[in-house]
Amino acid sequence: MKYDISDNLFIQAYESAPFGIGVYSLDEACWLKCNPFFCKTLGYSQDELTGMADQNLVHREDYPIATHPLTAAALAQPDVSPYHLENRYIHKNGAVVQLSLHVSLLAGHTGQASTLLLVQALDVTAQRKEEERLRDSERKYMTLLEASLDWICTHKPDSQTTIAYSSPCCRSILGYEPGEMIGLNKLALVHPDDYKSVERYWSGRADTQSEAITFRIRRKDGEYIWLESTNRYMYNQNGQIEEIISISRDITEQRHAEKLLKESEQRYKSLFDHNPAAVYSMNLDGDYLTANPNLHKLTGFTLDELIGMYWGPLVHPKDLPKTLYHFGLAKEGYPQSYDLTIIHKEGHLVEINSTNIPIIVDNEIVGVYGITSDITERQKYIEEIEKLSQEYTLILNAVSEGIFGLDAEGNAMFINPAGAAMLGFEAEELIGQSYLGMLQQTFPCDSQLPTEENAIFRAIRDGHSYHSKEAVFWRKDGSSFLAEYTVTTIVDKGIHKGAVVVFRDITGEKEIIRAKESAEKADKAKSEFLAIMSHEIRTPMNGIVGMADLLAETELSEEQQSYLDIVLQSSYALIKILNEILDFSKIEAGKMEINYEAFQIRHVLDSVLELFTPRAIERGIPIACRIDERIPDMIVGDPGILRQVLVNLVGNAIKFTEQGQITVIVNLTAETNRNEIVIEFLVQDTGIGIAEDKQSQLFQSFSQLHPTINRKYGGTGLGLAICKKLVELMGGAIGVESVENIGSTFRFALPFSLYSSSELNNLELEDKSLSVRSSLPSQHQQYGPLRILVADDHAVNRLLLHTLLRKLGYEADSVENGAEAVRAVKKKVYDIIFMDLQMPEMDGLEATAIISQLYSHSDKQGPSIIAVTAFAQEEDKEMCLRAGMQDFISKPVYAPHVERVLKQWSPYTAKK
Repeated sequence: MKYDISDNLFIQAYESAPFGIGVYSLDEACWLKCNPFFCKTLGYSQDELTGMADQNLVHREDYPIATHPLTAAALAQPDVSPYHLENRYIHKNGAVVQLSLHVSLLAGHTGQASTLLLVQALDVTAQRKEEERLRDSERKYMTLLEASLDWICTHKPDSQTTIAYSSPCCRSILGYEPGEMIGLNKLALVHPDDYKSVERYWSGRADTQSEAITFRIRRKDGEYIWLESTNRYMYNQNGQIEEIISISRDITEQRHAEKLLKESEQRYKSLFDHNPAAVYSMNLDGDYLTANPNLHKLTGFTLDELIGMYWGPLVHPKDLPKTLYHFGLAKEGYPQSYDLTIIHKEGHLVEINSTNIPIIVDNEIVGVYGITSDITERQKYIEEIEKLSQEYTLILNAVSEGIFGLDAEGNAMFINPAGAAMLGFEAEELIGQSYLGMLQQTFPCDSQLPTEENAIFRAIRDGHSYHSKEAVFWRKDGSSFLAEYTVTTIVDKGIHKGAVVVFRDITGEKEIIRAKESAEKADKAKSEFLAIMSHEIRTPMNGIVGMADLLAETELSEEQQSYLDIVLQSSYALIKILNEILDFSKIEAGKMEINYEAFQIRHVLDSVLELFTPRAIERGIPIACRIDERIPDMIVGDPGILRQVLVNLVGNAIKFTEQGQITVIVNLTAETNRNEIVIEFLVQDTGIGIAEDKQSQLFQSFSQLHPTINRKYGGTGLGLAICKKLVELMGGAIGVESVENIGSTFRFALPFSLYSSSELNNLELEDKSLSVRSSLPSQHQQYGPLRILVADDHAVNRLLLHTLLRKLGYEADSVENGAEAVRAVKKKVYDIIFMDLQMPEMDGLEATAIISQLYSHSDKQGPSIIAVTAFAQEEDKEMCLRAGMQDFISKPVYAPHVERVLKQWSPYTAKK
């Protein structure tokens, strides 16, 4: 059969069509012909597909039982051609193929209805899968939106930020239904303080749209909550922002938790950084991870050196096993506290207490905390306490007095051996037993006291101390003895716990007491004798020295001057001996007192060196002084005693040194606390030295080591004994190091108090004012026009005072006793009275009392009465001041003493 060109084109189109073409017979219910694409779509060849029933190809769910789908489609729409339907077909390999079918009825023959269908088939399997995927994705998206705990919304990028969509989570976060949110102005819900920071993001003006922002937003109930939000801009085809998507989550609880965490971290940081102890953390290997500055102070290592360092090298080897043991237990979860010794970076040892605490994270031990304190001082205290406890026991066992303790019920808690021996008991018999039931106390008249009247019982009951000089105690065997005892209550936090009784047997002390009283009378008589001798000797000495001084100022021949020098030297030596005897007597009697005052130690040293420099130059012996620069210029102590000791030692050094030199060295040796220092004084010479076997006698009274030497150099043998007693009186110690024919070093150490800066400033101001006054030019009667009276029964003393006063530009009236002084005061007004104490008819003390009485009811100022006496002891001075005198000078009287009195007590000077 021949085909024309049009037929060929049709055949080519049929064979090459990119879609399936087939003819289906309704009568035969099978495919009559299918093009290659149709066959390829279903995986069959043309021969296999031709004649195959369609029901074998269509998916069961798309094949109605009663009617073939193609037939049903043709019958349902007979007048519609072509018509469309979609069926799922089963590929030859079993796969499902979705076909979109376009069905047309072919024209029948001779007007009969056609039973042939022209079917065009398109494979839409991939398209339908994609559509299903999109639908599934949309379902998932909506499910996520509804299930998300974040609030997702969209709004327009306009000034109203109108909400277009709100996820259901707005119910729990903001209290709104999603429908209520639509159309709301989103910015209107933002807290005013956060508005500006949020507005630029929601208006589309932010540079970085993905940046998270935090802000407060108002819930439906009016409460503000914190949200954290990220934004995404949706653009249209023109690149303009069409919509803004915001994803927000409620961080109110998170913010609160962060605040609490921050506070907790700050508290931990404060506890860590400002803890007075060293606080640190370690890993399980014992390496330091963190540490506060106190660990640096404790160990000497810097924090940079400590971090990453193993603790082992710090521990003293003796404590390393113990430390490893405790650290191991801490790693197992058991907190540990223990004492150990570590080695400081500088090499010295430090006693510490260390607490190790396991660090637990998620029920797992990840490290160890350490808290360490320096207990070096505490250990010293404990050792000191233990030492004191041992000493207490030794003392308790060694003392001769009986000591026993009682509890609140009167039961014996302890008793020392001496007490048990005096009472005739063994200690074990008394401990825990009622003392009051076993031992009775009686009056000296031998009448027994009832228990409730017993002084010891009353002391325990009432909580007060009691002392009895004489009481009768009974021993275990029934004998008694006379006792002196003291009861001291034991109080703990205000509660009376018992009492301690200290007693001693005084049965044999009556004779001792009488001997003591006799010795005291003898000592008093000795003191009175020394006082009288002082007065009787000093009175003529005053005349001798005073007149010799005046004679030295007249014109004398060389021979006369040499004789006068001998007289003066002998007088000064005699006064020195007299002073040493009086000082020694005063010290022996316990009447020497320390006068604490602020003074400049360098001034004292300068005055001592100034005193001996002429003599040292005369002998060709250089004298030098070295003072430790650390010693403060102003200290508190007794400058008089210090000067007396230095004068004695430097004087001895010059006396016993023929050649060489003398050096005074002053060192700061200790600072016992913030307010006290210890200063050591050394007086070194290159003199004759002292044999080693003689050095022990140096500080004994009236000790003269070698008669020949002492005859050559002179002296009473009291100087060093007085020095020793004066140094010890001030709480110091003195000693000597000497080599015969080489030289000696006398050293003594004394404690002094520090002088406060405010007092020092005041003193400096006073010194400046004094220096200004002292710089004024001297003139005739420079202390003002003074009316002066001299009261003394000794003519030489009166003449001496008159002469000294004339040299200062003053004349004075004179009387010979106290009664005449009183009459003179009644007749004439005096500014200053020099009053002797020992005078006939009326002594100076009585006269002073009467004169003071005369001015007691007067508006006028009475005269300044100055004691002039040979009684040179401190108690004599105090007696004069109590009697109403204003000042005190001792005989022999020197010109500087008189000038000082005029300067200090002149009314003119006082006004200036």
